[in-house]
Amino acid sequence: MRNNLALLGIDLSDLDAAVLSHGHLDHYGGFAGFFGADARRKVPLYVGGEETFCERIALIGTPPPVMGALDRAELARAGFAVQIAPTPQVIKGQAFTTGTIPLSSFERAAIPTQMRPGKGCALAGLDLAKRAATQLPDDGEHELATCYAIRGLGLVVIASCSHRGVINSIRQAQKVSGVGKVHAVVGGFHLVRPRTEEEARRTVAELKAIDPAYIVPMHCTGEVFIAEAIRQMPEKVVRTYVGNQLIFAA
Repeated sequence: MRNNLALLGIDLSDLDAAVLSHGHLDHYGGFAGFFGADARRKVPLYVGGEETFCERIALIGTPPPVMGALDRAELARAGFAVQIAPTPQVIKGQAFTTGTIPLSSFERAAIPTQMRPGKGCALAGLDLAKRAATQLPDDGEHELATCYAIRGLGLVVIASCSHRGVINSIRQAQKVSGVGKVHAVVGGFHLVRPRTEEEARRTVAELKAIDPAYIVPMHCTGEVFIAEAIRQMPEKVVRTYVGNQLIFAA
């Protein structure tokens, strides 16, 4: 991560806040080395709940591999100050988080991992119904989307992985902000297994009704959604690659 940021000419000293969407290794793995070991820094890192720190296993392979858990002490050594915030937060007067994303649409929580309460995370910070389990299906209750309300354009919703559903994420952003118009939806929409091809196509239809100016599908979206979105909304879909820069301005 640090190497890629350096190649892109991004100065880490300018970073004054961060949001972690959810507790999966492929999203938090670079945080501990972000600044190197610099515990003097106290950059706020917003997470959606104590579940962020629970150990997880991936539902692939036999036996399923352990994904590990995000380590608070490592984050502190790296210069981050964890802020657990399940309610919407304004980030440095610029962005905002959705807070907990309700399952308000047809979308279901479909996550190919399981969570181990008490391993890495504090049981007291978990929902009562989850504290007694040694291992249970991951429902992504702690997951956050990060958003911007851009004057003259509308919302830019960064959905990260959309384990709670990209439509649910958009609706929560609209509710939190009071802004109905969506300018862009960016991120992974997780329309691969355990979600179905039918769910992918229905998501395209729902997004078409929302009518954002741009749809930017990323890593876990899946080709079924992308192909259908290009077929129905070719002028709206933007394919991105490492190093692309997106600028949204009125």
